[in-house]
Amino acid sequence: MIIETEGLTKIYKDKVAVNSVNLSVEKGQIYGFLGPNGAGKSTCIKMLTGLVFPTSGKGTVLGYPMGDVRARENMGYLPELFRYQEWMSGEDLLNFHTSLYHMKKDKLRNENVLKKVGLLGQEKYKVGSYSKGMQQRLGLACALLPDPELLFLDEPTSALDPIGRKEVRDIILSLQKEGTTVFLNSHLLSEVEAISNSVAIINKGKVVISGSMSDLLMKKITLSINCSKISEDIHDSLREIFDDDLTDQDEKGNLVIKIRNKEEIADIASFLIERKIKVYELTPNHETLESIFLKVVGEEGLTLKQ
Repeated sequence: MIIETEGLTKIYKDKVAVNSVNLSVEKGQIYGFLGPNGAGKSTCIKMLTGLVFPTSGKGTVLGYPMGDVRARENMGYLPELFRYQEWMSGEDLLNFHTSLYHMKKDKLRNENVLKKVGLLGQEKYKVGSYSKGMQQRLGLACALLPDPELLFLDEPTSALDPIGRKEVRDIILSLQKEGTTVFLNSHLLSEVEAISNSVAIINKGKVVISGSMSDLLMKKITLSINCSKISEDIHDSLREIFDDDLTDQDEKGNLVIKIRNKEEIADIASFLIERKIKVYELTPNHETLESIFLKVVGEEGLTLKQ
Protein backbone atom coordinates (compact mmCIF):
# COMPACT_ATOMS: atom_id res chain seq x y z
CA MET A 1 0.00 0.00 0.00
CA ILE A 2 1.18 3.52 -0.81
CA ILE A 3 -0.79 4.90 2.16
CA GLU A 4 -2.02 2.90 5.13
CA THR A 5 -3.29 4.30 8.42
CA GLU A 6 -4.72 2.75 11.56
CA GLY A 7 -6.68 4.71 14.14
CA LEU A 8 -5.33 8.05 12.91
CA THR A 9 -6.52 10.72 15.36
CA LYS A 10 -5.86 14.43 15.80
CA ILE A 11 -7.19 16.45 18.74
CA TYR A 12 -6.78 20.21 19.11
CA LYS A 13 -7.37 21.09 22.77
CA ASP A 14 -10.96 19.90 23.26
CA LYS A 15 -11.82 19.49 19.56
CA VAL A 16 -11.48 16.14 17.80
CA ALA A 17 -10.53 17.05 14.21
CA VAL A 18 -9.85 13.49 13.02
CA ASN A 19 -11.20 10.47 14.84
CA SER A 20 -9.65 7.02 14.32
CA VAL A 21 -9.33 7.12 10.53
CA ASN A 22 -8.25 3.97 8.67
CA LEU A 23 -7.15 4.45 5.05
CA SER A 24 -5.67 2.08 2.47
CA VAL A 25 -4.49 3.53 -0.84
CA GLU A 26 -3.01 1.25 -3.48
CA LYS A 27 -0.19 2.19 -5.82
CA GLY A 28 -1.32 3.88 -9.03
CA GLN A 29 -4.78 4.82 -7.76
CA ILE A 30 -6.56 8.12 -8.00
CA TYR A 31 -8.05 8.21 -4.53
CA GLY A 32 -10.91 10.64 -3.90
CA PHE A 33 -11.13 12.01 -0.36
CA LEU A 34 -14.40 13.82 0.28
CA GLY A 35 -16.31 15.51 3.03
CA PRO A 36 -18.11 18.73 3.96
CA ASN A 37 -16.20 21.78 5.16
CA GLY A 38 -14.63 21.14 8.56
CA ALA A 39 -14.89 17.35 8.25
CA GLY A 40 -11.16 16.79 8.80
CA LYS A 41 -9.93 16.34 5.21
CA SER A 42 -7.14 18.90 5.28
CA THR A 43 -6.01 17.77 8.73
CA CYS A 44 -5.71 14.21 7.41
CA ILE A 45 -3.64 15.40 4.46
CA LYS A 46 -1.38 17.44 6.75
CA MET A 47 -0.74 14.36 8.89
CA LEU A 48 -0.05 12.19 5.85
CA THR A 49 2.41 14.74 4.47
CA GLY A 50 4.14 15.18 7.82
CA LEU A 51 3.06 18.79 8.36
CA VAL A 52 1.07 17.89 11.48
CA PHE A 53 1.73 15.11 13.98
CA PRO A 54 -1.16 12.82 14.99
CA THR A 55 -2.38 12.72 18.57
CA SER A 56 -2.66 8.95 18.31
CA GLY A 57 -2.75 6.18 15.74
CA LYS A 58 -0.15 5.26 13.18
CA GLY A 59 0.41 5.04 9.47
CA THR A 60 2.85 4.61 6.63
CA VAL A 61 3.32 6.64 3.46
CA LEU A 62 5.38 5.18 0.60
CA GLY A 63 6.50 2.46 3.00
CA TYR A 64 7.85 4.87 5.62
CA PRO A 65 6.31 6.17 8.87
CA MET A 66 4.28 9.33 8.37
CA GLY A 67 6.51 12.39 8.42
CA ASP A 68 9.65 10.47 7.45
CA VAL A 69 11.88 12.61 5.24
CA ARG A 70 12.40 9.68 2.84
CA ALA A 71 8.68 9.66 2.09
CA ARG A 72 8.52 13.43 1.71
CA GLU A 73 11.29 13.32 -0.89
CA ASN A 74 8.97 11.34 -3.16
CA MET A 75 5.73 13.25 -2.77
CA GLY A 76 4.24 16.43 -4.16
CA TYR A 77 1.64 18.58 -2.41
CA LEU A 78 -0.66 21.31 -3.66
CA PRO A 79 -2.49 22.84 -0.65
CA GLU A 80 -5.94 24.34 -0.96
CA LEU A 81 -5.08 27.83 0.26
CA PHE A 82 -1.69 29.02 -0.90
CA ARG A 83 -0.08 32.39 -1.58
CA TYR A 84 3.06 32.76 -3.62
CA GLN A 85 5.49 35.68 -3.67
CA GLU A 86 3.88 38.05 -6.17
CA TRP A 87 7.16 39.78 -7.01
CA MET A 88 8.70 36.51 -8.26
CA SER A 89 8.38 35.32 -11.83
CA GLY A 90 6.96 31.89 -12.47
CA GLU A 91 10.48 30.69 -13.27
CA ASP A 92 11.84 32.18 -10.03
CA LEU A 93 9.16 30.37 -8.05
CA LEU A 94 9.95 27.04 -9.68
CA ASN A 95 13.65 27.52 -8.93
CA PHE A 96 12.81 28.47 -5.33
CA HIS A 97 10.78 25.29 -4.88
CA THR A 98 13.56 23.33 -6.55
CA SER A 99 15.88 24.52 -3.79
CA LEU A 100 13.31 23.54 -1.14
CA TYR A 101 13.37 20.03 -2.59
CA HIS A 102 17.21 20.12 -2.37
CA MET A 103 17.45 19.56 -6.11
CA LYS A 104 19.68 21.27 -8.63
CA LYS A 105 18.21 23.84 -10.99
CA ASP A 106 17.19 22.24 -14.26
CA LYS A 107 15.75 24.37 -17.05
CA LEU A 108 14.51 21.32 -18.95
CA ARG A 109 12.65 20.01 -15.89
CA ASN A 110 11.04 23.42 -15.43
CA GLU A 111 9.95 23.42 -19.05
CA ASN A 112 8.51 19.93 -18.73
CA VAL A 113 6.32 20.75 -15.71
CA LEU A 114 5.26 24.07 -17.23
CA LYS A 115 4.25 22.29 -20.41
CA LYS A 116 2.23 19.75 -18.41
CA VAL A 117 0.19 22.48 -16.73
CA GLY A 118 -0.15 24.67 -19.81
CA LEU A 119 2.08 27.55 -18.68
CA LEU A 120 5.08 27.12 -20.94
CA GLY A 121 5.94 30.56 -22.29
CA GLN A 122 4.39 32.34 -19.30
CA GLU A 123 7.23 31.69 -16.84
CA LYS A 124 8.90 35.10 -17.25
CA TYR A 125 5.85 37.01 -15.99
CA LYS A 126 5.45 38.04 -12.35
CA VAL A 127 3.24 35.78 -10.26
CA GLY A 128 1.24 38.87 -9.23
CA SER A 129 0.15 39.30 -12.85
CA TYR A 130 -1.15 35.72 -13.09
CA SER A 131 -4.86 35.02 -12.93
CA LYS A 132 -6.14 32.79 -10.13
CA GLY A 133 -6.32 29.91 -12.57
CA MET A 134 -2.74 30.47 -13.71
CA GLN A 135 -1.56 30.59 -10.10
CA GLN A 136 -3.35 27.29 -9.48
CA ARG A 137 -1.53 25.75 -12.45
CA LEU A 138 1.76 27.15 -11.22
CA GLY A 139 1.15 25.55 -7.82
CA LEU A 140 0.56 22.23 -9.54
CA ALA A 141 3.79 22.71 -11.50
CA CYS A 142 5.68 23.21 -8.21
CA ALA A 143 4.14 20.02 -6.81
CA LEU A 144 5.31 18.10 -9.88
CA LEU A 145 8.95 19.25 -9.71
CA PRO A 146 10.31 16.17 -7.89
CA ASP A 147 8.50 13.81 -10.27
CA PRO A 148 6.58 12.52 -7.24
CA GLU A 149 5.54 8.94 -6.71
CA LEU A 150 2.64 10.24 -4.59
CA LEU A 151 0.80 13.50 -5.28
CA PHE A 152 -1.55 15.20 -2.78
CA LEU A 153 -4.00 17.61 -4.39
CA ASP A 154 -6.22 19.70 -2.12
CA GLU A 155 -8.90 21.36 -4.30
CA PRO A 156 -6.69 21.50 -7.42
CA THR A 157 -9.41 22.92 -9.71
CA SER A 158 -11.10 25.39 -7.37
CA ALA A 159 -9.98 28.49 -9.31
CA LEU A 160 -10.28 27.08 -12.81
CA ASP A 161 -12.95 27.48 -15.48
CA PRO A 162 -14.49 24.35 -17.10
CA ILE A 163 -11.77 24.16 -19.76
CA GLY A 164 -9.07 24.50 -17.12
CA ARG A 165 -10.70 21.83 -14.96
CA LYS A 166 -10.73 19.42 -17.87
CA GLU A 167 -7.08 20.12 -18.57
CA VAL A 168 -6.20 19.40 -14.92
CA ARG A 169 -8.23 16.18 -15.06
CA ASP A 170 -6.26 15.17 -18.14
CA ILE A 171 -3.00 15.94 -16.31
CA ILE A 172 -4.08 13.79 -13.35
CA LEU A 173 -5.01 10.90 -15.64
CA SER A 174 -1.72 11.17 -17.52
CA LEU A 175 0.17 11.11 -14.21
CA GLN A 176 -1.71 7.97 -13.22
CA LYS A 177 -0.66 6.32 -16.49
CA GLU A 178 2.94 7.12 -15.58
CA GLY A 179 2.48 5.30 -12.26
CA THR A 180 1.84 8.26 -9.94
CA THR A 181 -0.62 7.74 -7.09
CA VAL A 182 -2.92 10.76 -6.66
CA PHE A 183 -4.68 11.58 -3.38
CA LEU A 184 -7.42 13.98 -4.44
CA ASN A 185 -9.54 16.19 -2.22
CA SER A 186 -12.22 18.11 -4.12
CA HIS A 187 -15.69 19.58 -3.65
CA LEU A 188 -16.47 18.94 -7.32
CA LEU A 189 -18.12 15.55 -6.96
CA SER A 190 -18.69 14.98 -10.66
CA GLU A 191 -14.96 15.36 -11.33
CA VAL A 192 -14.01 12.98 -8.53
CA GLU A 193 -16.54 10.47 -9.85
CA ALA A 194 -15.16 10.76 -13.37
CA ILE A 195 -11.52 9.99 -12.56
CA SER A 196 -11.20 8.29 -9.15
CA ASN A 197 -10.64 4.56 -8.69
CA SER A 198 -11.53 4.58 -5.00
CA VAL A 199 -13.12 7.03 -2.62
CA ALA A 200 -13.52 7.71 1.07
CA ILE A 201 -16.05 10.12 2.58
CA ILE A 202 -15.24 11.68 5.94
CA ASN A 203 -17.70 13.48 8.21
CA LYS A 204 -17.08 14.95 11.65
CA GLY A 205 -13.61 13.43 11.66
CA LYS A 206 -14.71 9.87 10.85
CA VAL A 207 -14.69 7.92 7.60
CA VAL A 208 -18.34 7.05 7.03
CA ILE A 209 -17.98 5.11 3.76
CA SER A 210 -15.13 3.95 1.55
CA GLY A 211 -14.51 1.54 -1.29
CA SER A 212 -13.87 1.28 -4.99
CA MET A 213 -15.80 3.78 -7.08
CA SER A 214 -17.35 1.10 -9.26
CA ASP A 215 -18.61 -0.92 -6.28
CA LEU A 216 -20.15 2.12 -4.61
CA LEU A 217 -21.88 3.39 -7.74
CA MET A 218 -23.17 0.02 -8.88
CA LYS A 219 -24.83 -1.01 -5.61
CA LYS A 220 -28.18 0.21 -6.93
CA ILE A 221 -28.90 0.06 -10.67
CA THR A 222 -32.25 0.65 -12.32
CA LEU A 223 -33.21 0.19 -15.95
CA SER A 224 -35.67 2.56 -17.60
CA ILE A 225 -37.55 0.76 -20.38
CA ASN A 226 -39.56 2.36 -23.15
CA CYS A 227 -41.44 -0.22 -25.19
CA SER A 228 -44.75 -1.05 -26.80
CA LYS A 229 -47.68 -2.02 -24.60
CA ILE A 230 -47.03 -5.15 -22.54
CA SER A 231 -49.74 -7.48 -21.29
CA GLU A 232 -50.44 -8.17 -17.64
CA ASP A 233 -48.99 -11.68 -18.04
CA ILE A 234 -45.69 -10.37 -19.43
CA HIS A 235 -45.55 -7.73 -16.70
CA ASP A 236 -46.06 -10.41 -14.04
CA SER A 237 -43.36 -12.59 -15.61
CA LEU A 238 -40.89 -9.68 -15.60
CA ARG A 239 -41.69 -9.05 -11.97
CA GLU A 240 -41.26 -12.71 -11.06
CA ILE A 241 -37.99 -13.22 -12.94
CA PHE A 242 -36.24 -9.90 -12.41
CA ASP A 243 -37.77 -7.49 -9.88
CA ASP A 244 -40.60 -7.63 -7.37
CA ASP A 245 -40.77 -3.82 -7.34
CA LEU A 246 -41.19 -3.42 -11.11
CA THR A 247 -43.22 -0.27 -11.79
CA ASP A 248 -46.41 -0.27 -13.82
CA GLN A 249 -46.08 0.79 -17.44
CA ASP A 250 -47.28 4.37 -17.96
CA GLU A 251 -49.24 5.70 -20.93
CA LYS A 252 -46.02 6.55 -22.77
CA GLY A 253 -44.75 2.99 -22.52
CA ASN A 254 -42.22 3.61 -19.73
CA LEU A 255 -41.49 1.37 -16.78
CA VAL A 256 -38.56 1.00 -14.37
CA ILE A 257 -36.98 -2.21 -13.18
CA LYS A 258 -34.17 -2.83 -10.70
CA ILE A 259 -31.28 -4.94 -11.96
CA ARG A 260 -28.41 -6.64 -10.18
CA ASN A 261 -25.80 -6.12 -12.89
CA LYS A 262 -25.45 -4.85 -16.46
CA GLU A 263 -25.69 -8.36 -17.89
CA GLU A 264 -29.38 -8.38 -17.00
CA ILE A 265 -29.99 -5.58 -19.51
CA ALA A 266 -29.39 -8.02 -22.38
CA ASP A 267 -31.53 -10.65 -20.65
CA ILE A 268 -34.46 -8.23 -20.29
CA ALA A 269 -34.13 -7.07 -23.89
CA SER A 270 -34.18 -10.69 -25.11
CA PHE A 271 -37.14 -11.49 -22.86
CA LEU A 272 -39.22 -8.66 -24.36
CA ILE A 273 -38.20 -9.19 -27.98
CA GLU A 274 -38.96 -12.92 -27.80
CA ARG A 275 -42.49 -11.95 -26.80
CA LYS A 276 -42.89 -9.61 -29.79
CA ILE A 277 -42.58 -6.46 -27.68
CA LYS A 278 -41.03 -3.52 -29.52
CA VAL A 279 -38.19 -2.10 -27.42
CA TYR A 280 -37.53 1.56 -28.19
CA GLU A 281 -35.10 2.49 -25.45
CA LEU A 282 -33.21 0.90 -22.53
CA THR A 283 -31.49 3.35 -20.18
CA PRO A 284 -29.45 2.07 -17.21
CA ASN A 285 -29.17 4.44 -14.24
CA HIS A 286 -26.85 4.02 -11.28
CA GLU A 287 -26.34 6.07 -8.14
CA THR A 288 -24.17 9.14 -8.46
CA LEU A 289 -21.40 10.10 -6.07
CA GLU A 290 -23.52 13.11 -5.13
CA SER A 291 -26.48 10.95 -4.06
CA ILE A 292 -24.20 8.65 -2.05
CA PHE A 293 -22.53 11.66 -0.42
CA LEU A 294 -25.84 13.20 0.62
CA LYS A 295 -27.06 9.89 2.04
CA VAL A 296 -24.06 9.40 4.30
CA VAL A 297 -23.37 13.04 5.18
CA GLY A 298 -26.83 14.61 5.09
CA GLU A 299 -27.83 18.21 4.58
CA GLU A 300 -24.33 19.48 5.49
CA GLY A 301 -23.16 18.34 2.08
CA LEU A 302 -25.56 20.52 0.14
CA THR A 303 -22.97 23.29 -0.04
CA LEU A 304 -20.74 21.09 -2.17
CA LYS A 305 -20.51 22.02 -5.84
CA GLN A 306 -21.57 19.71 -8.65
